[in-house]
Amino acid sequence: MGIYATLNRYLSESGQEIIHLSFSEIEKLLGRPLPQSAYIYDAWWANGGHSQASAWLDAGYKVSSVDIFGRTVTFIKSGAALPKKAPVQNSKKSANVHPSPYVIPGNKKMEVCGYTFVYIQDLIPDCDASRNVIKYCPQSYYDNKRRLPLSYHGGGAFCHFSIKAGDWPGVYLWVVDERIIYIGETARLGQRFNMGYGNISPRNCYAGGQSTNCKMNKVVLDYYERGKTISLYFYQTVEHKRIELELLKQIHPPYNARDN
Repeated sequence: MGIYATLNRYLSESGQEIIHLSFSEIEKLLGRPLPQSAYIYDAWWANGGHSQASAWLDAGYKVSSVDIFGRTVTFIKSGAALPKKAPVQNSKKSANVHPSPYVIPGNKKMEVCGYTFVYIQDLIPDCDASRNVIKYCPQSYYDNKRRLPLSYHGGGAFCHFSIKAGDWPGVYLWVVDERIIYIGETARLGQRFNMGYGNISPRNCYAGGQSTNCKMNKVVLDYYERGKTISLYFYQTVEHKRIELELLKQIHPPYNARDN
């Protein structure tokens, strides 16, 4: 099981039926960072289908739950009773224990490093009458004559979403629970979202395409299906490239990190 052998040893020797570990505690056991996908996708922690799963399965454990936002995972010994879920209201309170210092709670504006960002809207996927997300797989519509491989985020299903905004230049923020999760810049806000993030082109699913669109579309889908809402804030400026870099030097949102 390679780099995950120390996690296997820890679980095997613990003697506990239920083990709660933070991502940072696991990284200390491994002596190296977890891959970026472990911080983004629940599927990375699936019980099977991935090499890392051997670390806990061979030790006699399964992942019973993972909290990507809280960066914790719970392992349960085979045959043990499942842990009771915490009440919803408690999870909401814990999420706000350390609110971002850049957010003005209850306001439609955000002060970030001296810039005032204005709330645009929430990013909501298109849903059917039963409020289930309408998903689609654009990969099959691409005439892949060069037999290009799918990009890292190009597989699986995507969602459609759009915003009501003009083609304004500026810097935008994606915010969840008063926390900035992504920072971007654009010369045309409406086009960037309505023709980019919210409407995945088949070509972008393959190597050489704009994989960031695929990545962030899945972020919207994942958060929505977990009951979270992503809010969009915007600062209009023709100096969007400079200001984005300025902000990224001071803030380190999780989804701006390059994929491993």
